[in-house]
Parts: sequence; C-alpha cells; structure tokens
Amino acid sequence: MKIAIAGKGGVGKTTISGTICRVLARKGEKVLAIDGDPNPNLSVVLGIDKDTPPQVSLSTDIIERIEDGDSWKFQVKMPFDEILNTYGQDAPDNVTLLIVGKPDQAGTGCMCGSHTVVRELIHSALTSENKAAMVVDTEASLEHMKRGTSKYVDKMYTVLEPYYRSLEAAGRFADMARELGIKQVEAIANKVRTEEEKQAIEEYCKKINLPIAVMVPYDENVTAADLKGISIMDYDQDSKMIKAIESFVAGLN
Repeated sequence: MKIAIAGKGGVGKTTISGTICRVLARKGEKVLAIDGDPNPNLSVVLGIDKDTPPQVSLSTDIIERIEDGDSWKFQVKMPFDEILNTYGQDAPDNVTLLIVGKPDQAGTGCMCGSHTVVRELIHSALTSENKAAMVVDTEASLEHMKRGTSKYVDKMYTVLEPYYRSLEAAGRFADMARELGIKQVEAIANKVRTEEEKQAIEEYCKKINLPIAVMVPYDENVTAADLKGISIMDYDQDSKMIKAIESFVAGLN
C-alpha cells in the first residue's frame, strides 16, 4: 500500500501523515514514512526527539538518467534496501523515515530534483521485495502535482479544513491526482468542530465528486502536543484525532 497525503499549507497534513504511520505500525505493519516537504518536520510528528540530529536527506545521487534512442527516463540506481540502510531514520513503532528535499541554503535553485527523487523512489518501492506500507507527506503546494511526484501511489488523500479556500484547494488537488491516473482519490476532513461545518464539507465534496474518507474532529491536544514538540501519539492516547485516524486506518486495504 502506497499512499500520498496532500493539501494546502496549515491544514494539518503532516500531523495526519505521521499519525497514520504510527497507527499503521501499531497494527503490525512495517511502515516507511517519506517527508517530501522542502520544510521537513514529519520527524517530530512521528515521535523522533526534536533534539536528535536529522538523518542525511535523500538527494539526486540515488537516481540516474537512462537514454534509449530518442527517449530517456530516470530510475533509482541503488537497491531499495540499501537506500533504507543508508538514509533511513528509525522512528517509534517500527516506522522508518526518509527525508527528501531539504534545501541546504537559500538561493540554490528549484527543487525539481527532489520531486524526481520522490517519484522514482515510489516507483522503485513498487517493484522491490520490501513490503512496507508507504506514506508520503507531500509538499504543501500544487507543485508536486504538476511534476507528477505522486503518480505511482495507490491512493491519494487530500486534507482539508472547513473553510472555502481549503475546500477549493482540495478540489484542485483531487482533479490533478485523477489526471495523474491515481485511481483512488478521497478527502480527509480535519479540525471539524460543528455539525454545520460537517454539513458544509459534505455538500462541497458531493458537488465536486470527492468522497470523504474520514471526518477528524478538532482536538486542542494536537496543538498542545505541537507546542511541546512531541507527537500527539505520545501526548494523549485518548485523543479524538487519534481515534478518528484509527477508524480510518481500519478501513484501509
């Protein structure tokens, strides 16, 4: 199972991604978490101590350009298990983290190579013998959709909040995901406070033909955990947010 979590900035995409990883792992899955955001912070959500030095980020060194007559393609040139051993960082509950795309300094150009690395890494994972579930926390923009970063995932979930700009953005993510050929595209509604908000989300998603995978209620403890720089999984086991994600994960196949 290879899934991508998309959405505009601030909707809780990374929190959702990390919690899905931990919940999957606690069900006995071997989980690979990929942080594809140029401003990576999935490690804290996964429960890695914020003072732990980060693992080396993946780079374009792991891919190569293959030419075949007038055409060419990129492919991963390292065995998948070697990538995990070299770049992987252990997280709680048998989760392995790979960080992609962290810029070393300002003024060094676009992140095009990082998008290619993520895309080909997912492609490589599909053909490897490594049976880990993969969760990709994508960049908080449409850029990764335009570059086809997630084209090889099985499913994409676009995270939205109950306000119009977020709903509208979710529709754009969903449309582009379908254009990439991703067969299952659904919404994760996050930080839902009231029945009125729930109804507004349901009406909008119905209008744009976007199924809702789960409604995640607003949980003040998520903010409290974030202020302390720790995972909600380690802060409050009875979190309303965690319970919703557990229900969501139970329905994955």
